[in-house]
Amino acid sequence: MISHFSTLIVDFVQAHSYYAHVVVFLLAMSEAVPVVGTVVPGSTLVIAISALATSADANPWILLVSAFAGAVAGDGFSYWLGRHYHREILNSWPINRYQQFVARSEQFVKKYGLTSVFLARFTAIIRAFVPLIAGILQMSPRQFYAANILSALAWAPAHVFPGVMLAIALQFTGTSVQQRIILVTAGLIIVTIFIYATCSYFRPQP
Repeated sequence: MISHFSTLIVDFVQAHSYYAHVVVFLLAMSEAVPVVGTVVPGSTLVIAISALATSADANPWILLVSAFAGAVAGDGFSYWLGRHYHREILNSWPINRYQQFVARSEQFVKKYGLTSVFLARFTAIIRAFVPLIAGILQMSPRQFYAANILSALAWAPAHVFPGVMLAIALQFTGTSVQQRIILVTAGLIIVTIFIYATCSYFRPQP
């Protein structure tokens, strides 16, 4: 199902490359949304879409800004949920099905404090819960957004530029646009299946 979803996203960007920055924004945002971030392979898709969009002559700097803005917005939204709804939100569906991730994220925040917000951006699974927990634990907004913005400044280029470089490399090989799309899509599907299989091992059963 995840690989099918990824293919749909890639096909959409292929047909409508002028929406690539919007898709990148939404995917970057999804990374930090509770539960959604454990299901949607946002990081992988941002790299793939950056490659496809660059091949279609999209402006890589706009993609970079979109990834940065989406990352900040995603963490900010989750943090707001935690501060506004407190621990009650942990008992709501579907978050209540992911208690082991919630517990792991809370331990992570208590252990690393402010640094946890930065580190979680690059840590699979718990990145979807750490901002929420930071809000629940009433982390200072000033501290949270400092770490949020700094981590997004690191995360965005680390995911957009590899896709841009891949597109440039494929252009130098002389491959056609259609061949580039096939290569990027095939690589995306393989990586997505691997990530999904790994995450499924830790995902709670219904």
